[in-house]
Amino acid sequence: MLLFGRYFLACTLLVTTATPPLLAGVTEQKNGLIEDVSSVSSRAEVSRAIAAGADYLEHACDADGKFAYRINLRTGKVAYSYNVVRHAGAMYALAMLYRTQGDSRAAAALLLAAAYLRQNYIDLGPHPDQLVVWSAPLPKHSEAKLGATGLGLVVLTAAHEVDPKSMPLEQLQAMGRFLLFLQKEDGSFISKYNVDSGPVLDWESLYYPGEAALGLIAMYEADHSRQWLDAAAKALSYLAKSRAGISTVPPDHWALIATAKLLPYCEKAACPTSRRQLIQHAIQICNSILREQITSPFRSRLDGAFDTDGRTAPAATRLEGLLAALEFLPKEYNELREKIETATAKGIAFLLRAQIKSGPYVGGMPGAEVSADEEASTIRIDYVQHALCAWLRYRELLQKRG
Repeated sequence: MLLFGRYFLACTLLVTTATPPLLAGVTEQKNGLIEDVSSVSSRAEVSRAIAAGADYLEHACDADGKFAYRINLRTGKVAYSYNVVRHAGAMYALAMLYRTQGDSRAAAALLLAAAYLRQNYIDLGPHPDQLVVWSAPLPKHSEAKLGATGLGLVVLTAAHEVDPKSMPLEQLQAMGRFLLFLQKEDGSFISKYNVDSGPVLDWESLYYPGEAALGLIAMYEADHSRQWLDAAAKALSYLAKSRAGISTVPPDHWALIATAKLLPYCEKAACPTSRRQLIQHAIQICNSILREQITSPFRSRLDGAFDTDGRTAPAATRLEGLLAALEFLPKEYNELREKIETATAKGIAFLLRAQIKSGPYVGGMPGAEVSADEEASTIRIDYVQHALCAWLRYRELLQKRG
């Protein structure tokens, strides 16, 4: 595993420790927030955070492709436990870094992490034409989660783009067939599969269906087979129909990200629902997220957060979803778009304040901003990943607005 201290102490020379928070003085919406905040200093602040976070993530991936999963900031110890879904999530951020800014170090880390994933977690599924991302390292696998194969398919198709030999197309298709195996006729999914007992019917995950839909869309982009796109449309349609008319829905950011990917292809898919219904579902999620944000906190450190502990991962995931929604929400929803722009600016500023700017773990992201919270003394790889993805999406928005 990488010796973090030696590397990150050197990196402190590259990152200022006294940078003022982005948009610190912006508290009200006025004629579209982005017009007020898209200054050079705002873009520069986000870019510096991205550079520091990218350095952390790329060096957290060791020569075997395994990430330093969880670090105690007080002791410097790396946790022995590992989570393969979050391994895939870290790869997702590396793929985004490579695609948006051509980061060659991100591409190299992505390929290393892909090799580690293949060698240690991927094996045959319930049928011989399927491949599965199992929850435990081989050969002791007994359980598979939908989200692991779904997100695994997203990131391994990205690795395939960098180097086709990293994951052959026929193996990607075998992973896609496992997702189809877990999908029900109504578009919903079985979230977990057990080797001994088969499909687990009494357990569901909020985020796995969106991750699976995103994986299926990635598979369609890889081989252009209609079956993947149809299955993704069916999955998002089920979520939209099952939540229709509900005032408060879960903060399903993966569903928003998958919807942003699906809609450009929607005319080609056998959508069992209309484009309007998918957009209405996204509006429900966005409004539910917006109601959660803290905008008048007693402590300014929490301004822009989404809970009183100032947890960074929930804030970042919600921002990822809101920023994805801005990619497809029609202009007729201008009021909602303005609210989202205001909320994302505050949320991005919150994450920038939380990022570690000095010391041996510069560029890392603690689990919470409130020091009394146990997670405030912990960096986990997904905390860094989600913040990076939120910043990358936000910077893209600023660039589009000029």
